[in-house]
Amino acid sequence: MRALEALALPPAEVERPGLPALPAPGGWEQERAPYEESRPTGELELYRGPQVIDEPPAGIVHPGVVEPEREGRGRRRALITVALLVVLLAVAVTVQLVRPVPEPALKLTLPASHTFGGSSPVLPMPARGQVVLHVEGLGTIGSAGTQTPIPTASVAKVMTAYVFLKNHPLRSGEDGPTFTISAQEAARLPQRKQRGESHVDVVAGQRFTERKALEALMVVSANNIAHELARWDAGSIPAFVEKMNAAARELGMTGTRYTDPSGYDSGTVSTAADQVKLLRAAMKLPAFAEVVAQRTYVPNDGGPVRPAGNVLLGQNGIFGGKTGYTDAAGGNFVFVARRPVAGVNTLVLGAVMGQPGASALAAMNVTRRVLPAAQNALTAATLAKAGDRVGMVDDGLGGRTPVTAAAPVTVVGWPGLTVRVGIEGDPPSRAAPGADVGAVVVGEGEGAGRFPVELPQGLQEPDLVARLTRLE
Repeated sequence: MRALEALALPPAEVERPGLPALPAPGGWEQERAPYEESRPTGELELYRGPQVIDEPPAGIVHPGVVEPEREGRGRRRALITVALLVVLLAVAVTVQLVRPVPEPALKLTLPASHTFGGSSPVLPMPARGQVVLHVEGLGTIGSAGTQTPIPTASVAKVMTAYVFLKNHPLRSGEDGPTFTISAQEAARLPQRKQRGESHVDVVAGQRFTERKALEALMVVSANNIAHELARWDAGSIPAFVEKMNAAARELGMTGTRYTDPSGYDSGTVSTAADQVKLLRAAMKLPAFAEVVAQRTYVPNDGGPVRPAGNVLLGQNGIFGGKTGYTDAAGGNFVFVARRPVAGVNTLVLGAVMGQPGASALAAMNVTRRVLPAAQNALTAATLAKAGDRVGMVDDGLGGRTPVTAAAPVTVVGWPGLTVRVGIEGDPPSRAAPGADVGAVVVGEGEGAGRFPVELPQGLQEPDLVARLTRLE
């Protein structure tokens, strides 16, 4: 032991080849910096004990290294995003499929109007009074005179029949209820005869069916039956007259005023234009049209058969009308006539009023001249032949199925007239070829011409792609 101690050298004196002397104990801190500065580059660092680092410090990630926790979170986010997209897509598809598809609509491919070339016809109108000629569905083809209110005479009975039938509808061919002649009206008969009023012979308690009363009113123009109809309907003449004036207002007859149900009173006034409006409405009632077409009146008491006052029935297509005459009114006549034009039945309604003369024949003579001239001015044009495409069914989602004319589409008019052309119908969502889906409409109002259209091919509902990709 002593030998070893004898060999020990002081630390300061220990030398190691190639290395500086180790500092003496206690002097390490002072000597470390020079030592580190003098350490050659690339020299091995002294071992300082175990300092193994398993993980980098928090917040520091080496390139290419993904934390396991972050990788899991990213994967979950991606799956959630995909799931949301799938749900949204499913909802969108469901919404598109359950949304009701638009109603299919007919659309016209023909021009929306047609104008006949040439100048408007000049008709042989009278120098006095008023005339209006109206072609149903097209408009007025000719008129004359200032439309100021003038006495109507027995033409007023058109309104009497119209109001009574509106309040007591009578189906085609029916006789309707039975009414009884009052003692009051039976007692007034001698006075009516003395004044020259048109009438039928009656006695108190005599029974008239509704139809027979209307025949007496319109065929032989019986004033006494006009007053009885008013009482049967409203209970009194004034109450019925009020109904007549109310009906006139509803029909837009602004130049008309009624003071009695027969027209014998000159205070009952109207215009030719207003009487055409009334006749158009009255002719839509089947019983009225049937009564005014009769050429004779057969009394229900076994009396002699009497001819109709309208002697123009059957001439120039006239199939209905009403005459009227008083000294104050002159000759008056309203009528309706039918004339085929290129296979299209064309209705002309007219009113001739205030014609000087001794009877209603003065107005009928004017009609004999004016009506044929108007009818001869009517002409026709074919807009489409049978089988021609005239429109389409639009399903609202881009699908368009053509429709064709089932028969020739013909427009009737006169030179200078422009006629509206349209299409109407309620097409189904699905139909077989040849199905009738609507009509081409030529003209205006209820009197317009209607020509059926059909499908040359089947009509299908919008397909799945159209329903899924719709935007509206």
